[in-house]
Amino acid sequence: MNATEQETAESISINYFLPYQLWELSTRNIKVFHKTRWMNVEGLWSQTGDAVFLEDYLSLGASRCLSGSFMMGVKAGYYHFASINGEKGAALLSEIRCNYKPSEKMQISVYLFNPTGSKIKKAENYISMHQSFHIGVSFFPSKKAEWLFELEKIQQDDLIWHIGFEYVIGENFIIRTGISAQPLKPSWGIGGRIHRFKYALGANLHPVLGLSSCFSLQYNW
Repeated sequence: MNATEQETAESISINYFLPYQLWELSTRNIKVFHKTRWMNVEGLWSQTGDAVFLEDYLSLGASRCLSGSFMMGVKAGYYHFASINGEKGAALLSEIRCNYKPSEKMQISVYLFNPTGSKIKKAENYISMHQSFHIGVSFFPSKKAEWLFELEKIQQDDLIWHIGFEYVIGENFIIRTGISAQPLKPSWGIGGRIHRFKYALGANLHPVLGLSSCFSLQYNW
């Protein structure tokens, strides 16, 4: 989560994620980022699955720099699922993100998903939703290089760690590589800018389930 690029300009972006080459599990979303005088505002619509089992998530978030080195953001969202046999469920969710930059060459990021422990309401029953905690540290040894180390803990799951590296070639082309565990998963990708457009392609390889890929395209105005 903390490895995702943070918007710095007003933009609209589309993203597509294909886990293990299974179209029925794919996720697509569209995000709009807008800067106001007092805060940054972000809107998101995300959809996962197909007609057999379809999930939708709508969210609205706001973030603000509380000092020259500390930023805090909150987000509220509405989750809904529907299955082909008529089952439906919904939940109100929340997210919290904090970024702290103790120096020009280091940034610490913390992200919490569902900190309130919201549950999905399905008919007269409630389904528990997991909470997750992410903490990441980015190092910038130079203007063109970045190292990232992140720990991820999803409720009732084992701790997962991620290590990543990216390097800017020339002015607008980026190469990325990384590794995660457990299980051990290598990842790689490229990104760049063409005029007002930014793009990114990436993939990772699970030792049993296979290849997952993602694509994003962003337009800045």
